[in-house]
Amino acid sequence: MTATPILMPGKGVAHEGSVFQAAVGPRATANWHAVWALAVAVGLALILALLGSAPRTVVIALLCGIAPGVFGWLDRSPSGAMRVLVAWAMGCGLAAGLTGGITGPLMAWCAGPVIAAAAYGGLWRHGAALSFAVLVAVAVLQAAGATPIPPQGGLGFSLGLIGLVTTLGGAAAAVMMLNTGRVSSEAPVRASAPIIEPPLDTRLAEAEAGRERAEAEARAKARFLANMSHELRTPLNAIMGFSDIMRSRLFGDLSPKYGEYAELIHESGQHLLDLINDVLDVTKLEADRYELSAETFDVRDVANAALRILRQQADDAGLKLRGVLPPAALLVKADRRAIKQIVLNLVANALKFTPSGGSVTVTFAEVAGELDIVVADSGVGIAPEDLARLGRPFEQAGDAQDRARGTGLGLSLVQAFARLHGGEMSVESRLGEGTAVTVRLPVLVPKPETAAVVVEPPKP
Repeated sequence: MTATPILMPGKGVAHEGSVFQAAVGPRATANWHAVWALAVAVGLALILALLGSAPRTVVIALLCGIAPGVFGWLDRSPSGAMRVLVAWAMGCGLAAGLTGGITGPLMAWCAGPVIAAAAYGGLWRHGAALSFAVLVAVAVLQAAGATPIPPQGGLGFSLGLIGLVTTLGGAAAAVMMLNTGRVSSEAPVRASAPIIEPPLDTRLAEAEAGRERAEAEARAKARFLANMSHELRTPLNAIMGFSDIMRSRLFGDLSPKYGEYAELIHESGQHLLDLINDVLDVTKLEADRYELSAETFDVRDVANAALRILRQQADDAGLKLRGVLPPAALLVKADRRAIKQIVLNLVANALKFTPSGGSVTVTFAEVAGELDIVVADSGVGIAPEDLARLGRPFEQAGDAQDRARGTGLGLSLVQAFARLHGGEMSVESRLGEGTAVTVRLPVLVPKPETAAVVVEPPKP
């Protein structure tokens, strides 16, 4: 007997015993595919503009990378997800094969099907299976000598950068779509027959099964994020290292234009590396796998180190960055890296949202036997309706232009690190006047009490 499909609001087609229900609206998924296709097209245009020409196999490979994005944008039918994932497998496999196989610059695109599955909000197993099949097929073709030699020099570097940026950007966008819960309500509810309310026991069992499925999907998402972030960090470190060598002119001078490109590549790589590290930290915190490494140290050292890192960024933005630290040692027992991350994230946020000519002040103080870290700025401020949302992953305040400046991970990490130490984070802000974020941590090491010295009078 054929099951009757029921169109559900924003959830695609649900069949009896079906394995997939999209958690993301069709419009958001289609837009994700369009942005992917546009990003690859821009990369192709830049290669042709900067290098003047490119081998035919490279052009065809990039067109193969554009094709699944266009196909996914055109095919918005609720039952078209598997067709689109197959298109992703074919396009990404051809692109990787035409540029040298698994050792080629577009090897990262082998993860295309599983990233597209994340954009649909489900089909994790199907996407992972297709990505694995693509990887195996490309490896077999390369072993058989059916793939060309990977492009070298500037062309190979440019293709590698395109593959890395699009893969990481696509994965980050898909995860943001999942976390923001953008569920579309475009499709009307059409039931072919009256719905009979099942018994209470059946509904409870279905709710429990749904909860278990949701937890399994959350665990799968966490593993996917951790594994992908770890794998992407390795080639990204190589990109940053080589671009650092280029911009330092260790092996000879570069023309001003190429020197500028090396600076931009290094800055972009650092930004992506920061994003990867934030995603890894969020994944560990959500999975309760982040373990604090407590040690006793002077917290002023951490504050000075963080301020030194961000001093140049503040100077470039025309901002005054200053620290207010106690004159005497302020000993704490805490995770040194977590405390440094708290300061770096709070100050980086303040610098992003403070106009030129403003100021950012970082204060470390002992208040009621606890450590207070206060980062205050004279920036744009936060609207009252946005304050309640801050602190959750991928949640951002302000308009579209303000949200484009960050990822929404900074404050969530600060709040998570504070709670791991038994503390809390609070935010006070007024639009147009600035923001002050306070992190209070019970980590101060008690000062030893000086014992009283009893002096006996001399005997007569």
